[in-house]
Amino acid sequence: MKWSKFGRNALATVVSLGMGLGITACSRDYVVAFLYVASSGSSTGLINAYEVDYQVGALVQMPTSPVDTGFRNPVAIAATSNGKFVYVVHRDDSKIVEYAVGTDGKLYGQNSYDAIGGTYPVALSVTPDNKFVYVLNTYQSGYSPASVGPGSISVFKITSDTDGSLTAQPSLTVKIGNNPVGVVTSTYNNFVYVVEQDGNANSKNLLGFSHDANGALTTLPGTTLGNNSTTFTSGYYSGVTASAIVEDPRSRFLYVTDRDSSQVIGYTLGSTGVPALISSSPWSTGLRPLAATVDPRGYYLYVANYSANNVSAFVIDQATGALTGSAASSSTSVGTGPQSITIEPALGKYMFTANFLDNTTSGLQLDSHNGSLKSIQNTPFATSSRPSAAVAVANGAHATQTVNP
Repeated sequence: MKWSKFGRNALATVVSLGMGLGITACSRDYVVAFLYVASSGSSTGLINAYEVDYQVGALVQMPTSPVDTGFRNPVAIAATSNGKFVYVVHRDDSKIVEYAVGTDGKLYGQNSYDAIGGTYPVALSVTPDNKFVYVLNTYQSGYSPASVGPGSISVFKITSDTDGSLTAQPSLTVKIGNNPVGVVTSTYNNFVYVVEQDGNANSKNLLGFSHDANGALTTLPGTTLGNNSTTFTSGYYSGVTASAIVEDPRSRFLYVTDRDSSQVIGYTLGSTGVPALISSSPWSTGLRPLAATVDPRGYYLYVANYSANNVSAFVIDQATGALTGSAASSSTSVGTGPQSITIEPALGKYMFTANFLDNTTSGLQLDSHNGSLKSIQNTPFATSSRPSAAVAVANGAHATQTVNP
């Protein structure tokens, strides 16, 4: 695509990727990671770009921020595991925009893509090996807000680790049920999990797939993809209204938040990938949980509660996946309407929430000994209108934390 479609702010950043490479290592030693927060309140989307301070986790907005994406209503953002590329999904224009991440953390616009195989995309996940991107679409081809119907999963292939460009695989599109909202790809297995809000599925809105070397999806035992007229899509129990999904970094446990019951449901994942309910599940969260994340070591689960304006923290039992701690009354306050939550992957101790209703980003610091949270210096931080999604990548000056399987 042509650079002009990214808007004036993006054009300012696309001077030369080499300029980003020229920044000195000394100036970067105090930056542990870069945080990108997408905002949907303007006529076109904006991405707020911040440096994360190494010592206290405070955010410093980059001079070229915010970046104009050129398309409407960005609702999801994801990065490759090597931190080199960021992808942003725009619901209203059915577009995915690709950015390269400079060594200075600035975003350099690369390409835009249509959400092939569906429209109104709402979520995406990059496989940890940086080979495929799976995009959830609200509607299959032939459906729209004027003719409401089921959704789909679009498959994109990433060209290489050094070229984040995407190639759509339209023949691999999978038709699923109504109102898909979340997708996650396994770290150590070729599994993909999706949650929907399909009232016809009898609370079985967790779907499981495996993918092959070409990215093609095959349903796991217990997942049925219907024709949406006589047989409806159905999977594994997921509560009343599934709202978010996250997997632990060792691919042992899976967690789904239930928005309307204010709870989180846990599953173990065996060699087959079929989710099995943890016996002590579910566990109570704050009101209306909409997002969740697990710290890079896999010890703690955190849930952002949209209507409670706080984050619930849980300790993950490393043997069973069961959760303990964090009653709603002891959750940590953040801004108003936290809609997205992310943890920087370098130190794994600074957490950020995108607060949709008060146009801020909140910062919290994790205690590595017990998972408790405290507010970081100068939080909350100003963000463009209606921040909707956030992702953090490690600064190349600091080693990214690794987790052994």
